[in-house]
Amino acid sequence: MKKKYINYKIFKTKYFWISLSFFIWMFFFDTNSLILHWKLKKTMNKMILDRDYLKNKIFLEGDHLKKLNNDPKYLEKIAREKFYMKKEDEDLFILSKT
Repeated sequence: MKKKYINYKIFKTKYFWISLSFFIWMFFFDTNSLILHWKLKKTMNKMILDRDYLKNKIFLEGDHLKKLNNDPKYLEKIAREKFYMKKEDEDLFILSKT
């Protein structure tokens, strides 16, 4: 039984090895490598998501501020719930879940 050897002439040419080394250099080692571009794209996408989240948060806080400035009942509700404020003739009991 004879062994079949694969004899590709392309692997013996200097053009193949130069091209291969060029692509390896560009993919891994160059300052503008594809890996660096991939990492920058990933960071950029994360920053875009963070920006959108913060824009939405600013919009919601703006609505909350408008409500606080225009609605005295809402202002009193927030003062009582978050800051435990009370009227002079009231007693305040704080219950905590433990």
